[in-house]
Amino acid sequence: MDDLREKIRLLSEALLLILIGVDAFALTVTVFLPVKPGTFSNIIVLDLLTSLILAAAYLLRRDFTSRSLNILVVAVPFYFIGFSILGMAQYSPLLRLLNFIKVMGLSIALVQLAGSLGEFLRRSRLSYGLGFFVTSLFVFTVIFYLAESPVNPSVSTYEDSLWYVLQTLTTVGYGDIIPVTFPGRLAGILLMLSAIATTSLVTASATSTLLERIGEEQERMVSERREAFRLLEKRIDELEGRLERIEKLTRDLVDIMKKD
Repeated sequence: MDDLREKIRLLSEALLLILIGVDAFALTVTVFLPVKPGTFSNIIVLDLLTSLILAAAYLLRRDFTSRSLNILVVAVPFYFIGFSILGMAQYSPLLRLLNFIKVMGLSIALVQLAGSLGEFLRRSRLSYGLGFFVTSLFVFTVIFYLAESPVNPSVSTYEDSLWYVLQTLTTVGYGDIIPVTFPGRLAGILLMLSAIATTSLVTASATSTLLERIGEEQERMVSERREAFRLLEKRIDELEGRLERIEKLTRDLVDIMKKD
């Protein structure tokens, strides 16, 4: 039962971190780049859902009072309130500023709510690979969009650029979007190299973690054997002491019998 609860807790932590990461990425896109109205509406719903879940996650933590300041930032759906309720413009400078601040708060929330899963990511160093992947995804999406959107009909929106970068980074490569400018092709080459680097980082991290776990297990086994040998030596010493006492008693008994 305890093992099942631990698995459920780890799964909930993973889903929460993924939700925070996706929301932070989506908000960052809306702050710096234009998106389709339909996509913007979906981001509003995503941010509203994330805000409600984060509010509950913070309130359920025992150390809520020490983290109460960040909840004022991450639990407020600024786009939903400003755009859907107050009727503010999609590209309002105030909304962008507020959501940029929220992205910073979400970054803090990733650390605060990571729990044991975050400790695993730090120990396994998988955070380096994930960080490199997310950074490459955002940076190259912006570069590819700026390079291709003016001349490439296949890249008319930021979502098109994101689609190209994502399929290149994951080495899928559908081929439905082809860069036509030199900067776009250069970005594509760098993306391919980044995909190789990301795979190498994740593989190296996983291998390092596995070897570290094997080393820890071997060290534990050696430590247990040493403890067993120490106890065995102690037991042998006790038996030797008893034998010596028995021998002494035997000699004393023999001496008494001789005197009689």
